[in-house]
Amino acid sequence: MAFRRTVSGAVSAAALLAMASGSAATVADTSQPSPRPYVSFSTVEHLNVGSVEKRVDANWNLLGIEPNDPPQTDETLVIDARDLAGVADVTVDDPRCEAAGRVFTCVSKAALRGGSVEFSVRADAGAAPGADGTLTYTVSAGHAKGATARTKVIAGLPNLIVGKLPDVTHAKVGSRIEVPLRIGNIGDLATDGPLMLRWASVGGLGFDHKFSNCVYGEGDGPGVGGEPSGQTSVDCVVTTPVAAGATMELSSPLTATVGTHVLHDVTTYSAAPLEPGEDADGGAERGTGPALTLVPASGGPEGGSEGRFTVTADNSADLAAKAKPVSGTGEWTLDIEAVDHGPASVYNVGAKAAAVVDVVLPKGTVATGNVFAESEDGFHGECRLWAGPTSTAAFQAGHRHYVCFVPFRIVAGRSQSFVLRGKTTKGYDGAKGTVTVRPGPAGLRLHDPDPSNDSATFAFGR
Repeated sequence: MAFRRTVSGAVSAAALLAMASGSAATVADTSQPSPRPYVSFSTVEHLNVGSVEKRVDANWNLLGIEPNDPPQTDETLVIDARDLAGVADVTVDDPRCEAAGRVFTCVSKAALRGGSVEFSVRADAGAAPGADGTLTYTVSAGHAKGATARTKVIAGLPNLIVGKLPDVTHAKVGSRIEVPLRIGNIGDLATDGPLMLRWASVGGLGFDHKFSNCVYGEGDGPGVGGEPSGQTSVDCVVTTPVAAGATMELSSPLTATVGTHVLHDVTTYSAAPLEPGEDADGGAERGTGPALTLVPASGGPEGGSEGRFTVTADNSADLAAKAKPVSGTGEWTLDIEAVDHGPASVYNVGAKAAAVVDVVLPKGTVATGNVFAESEDGFHGECRLWAGPTSTAAFQAGHRHYVCFVPFRIVAGRSQSFVLRGKTTKGYDGAKGTVTVRPGPAGLRLHDPDPSNDSATFAFGR
């Protein structure tokens, strides 16, 4: 399911973490006088590793350089992994680096005034879960003041899964539903840092903004009548640890309203350790209630790293077809519209279109081109060649039967446009063609209350 986030005034994960832990967010001021020039170095401070390699970036910059200073040509990074014996193995593939046992020396001859080395780390085959060691980095650059940094490496990983949630059917418009969540740790170590819980919804559910350590966002899709956008999200940072083998659940479930324009909503959800530098990018509006936490739950969830559930409302979407031919001398343009008279809006499910328009051109005419834009911001959808009752092919000129796909959504009260270009033959006698809007391959039931406007006829002037 595609989901695009729109953020204004982003809320950082650090701010949410402070709310979850009950303390104010602070940023340490580490500025101090430094000799000129000096090296600034950055990498991860904490790294859990398993049997699959993890890629790590070691980055440095040479700062405090004046314009007239000579370039540095001997920047050197030393990665010392001796303390990881029996804990983890380090592999450095960079051609600038040479290995001497567990010590890797990387020399940059170019005058870059900074650089980066990528390497991989994975747990030693015989390492006990929880065994740890320290990677030490040393950077030097000529007469500049060097830098030293360290990464604590721990063998073993927490492995979070989320439980399956049942689909909601026949939801009443205007009702409120609860969205619980169960989280299990099937890894060999407990989580030892904050977790990011995420929900992304397409279809119009409006989540209540009730947790102070969560941010609530809306995507690019337009809302209708003051209701939320068709795309909504929730990002929460929680600090409750999850022990290996334990199952936890939300201290209080999310709640969401089934809006007037909801027909079929799909919500994905996940839980994962908060990665270094990761922010809550689901929106900028923070909740106003107490902080969301995790509490122990019995049993174990059956699921994977990500879950998904649907909400189907007792609602309907009155789709209608329109066609406007514009004729020229032997050539024509056909403007087609799939209009949603509501009350529900229609959204795609995953990569499958929820609605299509079947176009049959009049005898004596053929299409020569299709104008469409391949983006959610584009105005015209794509038309493909009809290849059978259940199949299509890429657009080809010279045919009369095409199928146009609604690429993203039709919001109640709005439409999706398509444009075909074509030509008439000398034998064209004014015959009519048809455009018909139908449910798409997503298989959604639109409960269309007025089938009479599903089709429209058209003809081209001579």
